[in-house]
Amino acid sequence: MTSYRVQREDDFDFESAEYAELFANSGATAFQHPVWLSVLYAQLAPRRLARKVVVVARTEDGRLVLVLPFVLRRRGPVRVLEYADLGVNDYAAPVADRSVLDEPDLTVLAADVRRALGSFDLLRIERVADDPAGLMSLIAGTAAKQHSYSTHLMELRPTVAAWRDELDPQFVRHLERKYKRLRPKGERRLRLVTDPAEVEPLMSQMQAFRAARFSERRGTDLVQEPDYFSFYAEVARRSIGAGPARLVALEVGGEPAAVALDLDEPDRELFLLVGYDVGRLRNYSLGLLIVDSLVQDCIGRNRQFFDLTVGDEGYKADFGARPRPLFEVRSARTVAGGVMMIGQDTYLRSRRVAKRVVERVEAAKRRRAESKRDRSSAPEEHRRTSPPPAR
Repeated sequence: MTSYRVQREDDFDFESAEYAELFANSGATAFQHPVWLSVLYAQLAPRRLARKVVVVARTEDGRLVLVLPFVLRRRGPVRVLEYADLGVNDYAAPVADRSVLDEPDLTVLAADVRRALGSFDLLRIERVADDPAGLMSLIAGTAAKQHSYSTHLMELRPTVAAWRDELDPQFVRHLERKYKRLRPKGERRLRLVTDPAEVEPLMSQMQAFRAARFSERRGTDLVQEPDYFSFYAEVARRSIGAGPARLVALEVGGEPAAVALDLDEPDRELFLLVGYDVGRLRNYSLGLLIVDSLVQDCIGRNRQFFDLTVGDEGYKADFGARPRPLFEVRSARTVAGGVMMIGQDTYLRSRRVAKRVVERVEAAKRRRAESKRDRSSAPEEHRRTSPPPAR
């Protein structure tokens, strides 16, 4: 076994060369990218009253081999230690040298990490994809609970034609009809933003698109909150030319019809945020067309996967995405932390029950409306019943 020096470094520099090297050699996600975490800690965390907590491990010669980024927040009297998330991350992963995770026994390291984290009531690491065992092995005393929802990954093919061949032909025809309907509106193109001066106006356009869509659904949208809007815009600006974010516009007739902010990894693209013009182009399935356009671009850049990320929206299956399980890693250190953990579980269960009831009621209304329409009109062009992307 290798001996490690584990300690708190709350002033850790995520823009340092040593972190860039570790990140590049780890299995971490774009949500642990130097730019993402630098902006999160410098801008979003202070505004959300979250204190930076970073635990690192180094070899005896000082080489950085592990970084675990956290924030500490108070929820009333309860001190909650959370992975550096603040509502903007889809995935949590340790930033670890692969040799560390290959160690046969991490008991000593995990105990040292737990001590270095200091005092808290409840520790929560949300949305760990596929298997939480690796992260749990690094922090003593943690357990995992599977979320009721999944994340969804598309495996791509070398060409767009080969990928399309694996989709439902009826769905592909639906997409092509929508593209055809758009033609009279003007030239269509997907454009990557490369000028920092364009970031703020296009992000504001996305914000306006999303405001209209979310108001119709009576949903909440973080992008409408100034703190979060500023965070995303700064990540987009800082990423130009270097990553991890890509800000793109789907233009129709020279005007943005949709704006998307995605994250780029060496083998995949992660679908993060999108807004589209439901006012000017309401009946063109823009939510589906922007996804299809991004996937085609992703294939053109030789990526192997397109990650539709968190949520069980029906359109993801139409694109051939497979579900992957998500877990929450957590530990209640005090009675107060345990009470909060149980309360959160109870609240989420009640929300799921309420959501299922609402979905059944809405489905019944749709069936009645469709039955009434079928009796009063001739057959119409096929319409997708899956909702457009919610992100």
